[in-house]
Amino acid sequence: MIKTKQGDLMALAVAMATFAGSVAFADGTSALMEEVVVTADKRSESVQDVSASITALNSDMLARAGIEDVTRLEHVVPGMRMGMSGNEARIAMRGTRSNNVGTEGEPTVGIFQDGIYVATSTQALGSYVDLERIEVLRGPQGTLYGRNTFGGAINVISKAPDFNGVSGSITTLFGDKDRRKMQGILNYPLSDELAVRLVTMTDAHDGYITNTYKEGTDDDLDNQDTTYVRLTTAWRPSDKLEATLRYSESSKDTNSTAIWGYQQVGGYVDGVLQEGHVYQKAGATQDHGPWQVSRNESSAAVIDDKSITLDITYDLDFASVRFTHNETEFDGLQFYDSDYSDAGSLSDAGKFIGWVSTQDDTSTELQLVSNSDGDLQWTLGYYMFEQDSDWGWVGSDYSGNGTIVEWIWGHNEYVSESTAIYGNATYSISESLRVTAGLRSNEDKKGRVGARNTWDDTLWKAAIESDISGDMMVYASASTGFRAGGANSAGIVAVLAEEGIDAKLYDPEFVTAYEAGIKTVMQDGRLVLNAALFSNDYSDMHAQSFVVLNNGAAEYTMNGGQVDASGLEVEFQWAPTDKWYISGNFAYLDAEFGTYDMAALKGLGALGGRQVDLDGDGSLDSLSLKGYAPALSPEFTAGFQVSYDIDLGEMGTLTPMFQGTYTSDYYAFDINVAPAKQDAHTKSDVRLIWDSGKDLRIEAYILNIEDEAVMNRAVVFGPGLSGTVAEGKSVASVQSNWSRPRTWGVGITYDF
Repeated sequence: MIKTKQGDLMALAVAMATFAGSVAFADGTSALMEEVVVTADKRSESVQDVSASITALNSDMLARAGIEDVTRLEHVVPGMRMGMSGNEARIAMRGTRSNNVGTEGEPTVGIFQDGIYVATSTQALGSYVDLERIEVLRGPQGTLYGRNTFGGAINVISKAPDFNGVSGSITTLFGDKDRRKMQGILNYPLSDELAVRLVTMTDAHDGYITNTYKEGTDDDLDNQDTTYVRLTTAWRPSDKLEATLRYSESSKDTNSTAIWGYQQVGGYVDGVLQEGHVYQKAGATQDHGPWQVSRNESSAAVIDDKSITLDITYDLDFASVRFTHNETEFDGLQFYDSDYSDAGSLSDAGKFIGWVSTQDDTSTELQLVSNSDGDLQWTLGYYMFEQDSDWGWVGSDYSGNGTIVEWIWGHNEYVSESTAIYGNATYSISESLRVTAGLRSNEDKKGRVGARNTWDDTLWKAAIESDISGDMMVYASASTGFRAGGANSAGIVAVLAEEGIDAKLYDPEFVTAYEAGIKTVMQDGRLVLNAALFSNDYSDMHAQSFVVLNNGAAEYTMNGGQVDASGLEVEFQWAPTDKWYISGNFAYLDAEFGTYDMAALKGLGALGGRQVDLDGDGSLDSLSLKGYAPALSPEFTAGFQVSYDIDLGEMGTLTPMFQGTYTSDYYAFDINVAPAKQDAHTKSDVRLIWDSGKDLRIEAYILNIEDEAVMNRAVVFGPGLSGTVAEGKSVASVQSNWSRPRTWGVGITYDF
């Protein structure tokens, strides 16, 4: 339940919303204050009418915040933290975090692109182009969205074809690191019943992480060469029927940072903490900083993604039926200099340097949504998802010539299937009081040859909401969610079996969540203020552990235990005049591990009594995280955005904008050791936008003015040590990933 110590916080949240006004949103202000209609509950309604914590961003808000992919959402969403490494997104929210990545590394926060589930953390870093809006739902979304919306859900909705006429835009952007971005949008009605919308984009830049091993930029890390195409066709033969066919294709080629982090920042050797790269090969050069490294072997992430979706809606009068079917093909190859130095060589036989994967996803959803204006509103649905994938390790060819070979350690054929039936209903007891109930029955099958399992789970939600006045709604809810279990790779299972550990399967993790919130519209629609208290009780949480395989560290998953998370989130939008726009968010989070035990990690020593010998054989075999904070869970975060429109008469409008965020200190990994700690910091951005008021816009920006190096991922692991300065010793190394340095750019957009 909601913890007692939060009573004062709830009183504060209620006190912040005691001023009355009109429910209507203000006329005459910018599109930034328009009412945002969302589909978070699988039906269209104002974000202010949904009894849940939702940050809704329309296209104008997205543009001003510079949101081009998921990585910058943390600046405008209370409590959300964005972790990254390589081409993997590691989103954290309300005490959850994504440790496992790749084909089988399902995220804790589900991402949905036009209603289609984005299955992996690798696919989550796709480009955001020509969007209608983004909805970020915080807290478990089990009943309507199902598994892997354990911590929340992100709905990304692209713009549909417009039947009102030919339109479009051309955007050119140039920036530092020789950034060159081109984007084109064409909307074309073919008839009164048929319209198409074509979006194309290319984005390329040099690496933000300088590799000093050789001159030039071709080996610098975190560069980019991305292309994206989306073609949407809409058919509306009548007022009752609408069909949309959407095809998208994207490709990315980059000198990637490493899958688990690209810089060694410290480690433990026989239980003693040391700084820097603690297991490098003899003669290696220590890195000069977060954005300057020395690597003699190449790194890469080559990603290709194709998707086609058919979406049909038909109005039955009493309800609307919606059928959605999607097929996605994904191919990915990621590798890196796995000794993190300018010594060593790919000619080291059997050296692990990355992985390769192929993936076919199919999903089908059938919904029936009531159309009645009566007291009862309901949604029924059936959902089916199937993923067939294959992945393997990448290494050298054993011949000593340093050639990179894919699938060098075999194929891991993996199947994931999920089916569900769900229902959700809201009943109005009176004009001001409503109750909501939801139920979902899920069946999940996951695994590979020799290690498969089926899990059946029932998820539920109950909520009550009341209109205190025409502009204020309060609500309380309780809900459950889960993230599916899975199977570890055969090679890892075999190694662990020699140590007496059965690691074939791991079970799902669960959450029971409680939330109480208030939503208000004030000052004739010029001020929107929302606040929510939450308490999440997690159980059977997944733990990320490591084993040495093929002379390199390989990860596996086990069930660790409990996490308790509670807090307060506040967000607001305010337009005090037609020229000013101010928005902000604040989050307080109290998250820590309860009883949570995982496999011990060699090198850490006793770690203050946290690592113990359970079976009495003289070796440490269990690590307790009790009292630690989960990764990327700062106690306080805050964001602020302010802009002012300067009227230039016939010359248009000039808008300077400032955006700043504050984050208190946190640990970037579940094992809270000193090298994995990120200190409190601020990050600030500025933009200057000129709009002709007709067809031309020019924008200049500077991001991360402070040039702050922020650790957004760390991992503590036991590497293979053959041929290194630490050979024969027990080592636990800490490697990290850092956010980008200060960047700038200038963009020009022409609308037609």
